[in-house]
Amino acid sequence: MRRSGGVLAAGYSTTRTAVLAGPGWDVVEAQCLLKHRRIDPGTVDGIYGQRTIAAVTRLQKEAGLPADGIVGPHTWRVLRG
Repeated sequence: MRRSGGVLAAGYSTTRTAVLAGPGWDVVEAQCLLKHRRIDPGTVDGIYGQRTIAAVTRLQKEAGLPADGIVGPHTWRVLRG
């Protein structure tokens, strides 16, 4: 993990707006950032499965966001904050 310009990043993706849906580096980034926040998304494998969705939902609830399990711009902001 590193901070660049005040933004937390794991080094796999710099997206702040991608909506996660399928496998890829953006999912790896989200999984790493969830782990950094001590919210377990399961294996960091780039697959947006049930454990990752549950972890995203937990993060969203804790942040006061709509808990829909979808990583969009508002959730990225929390993950990178």
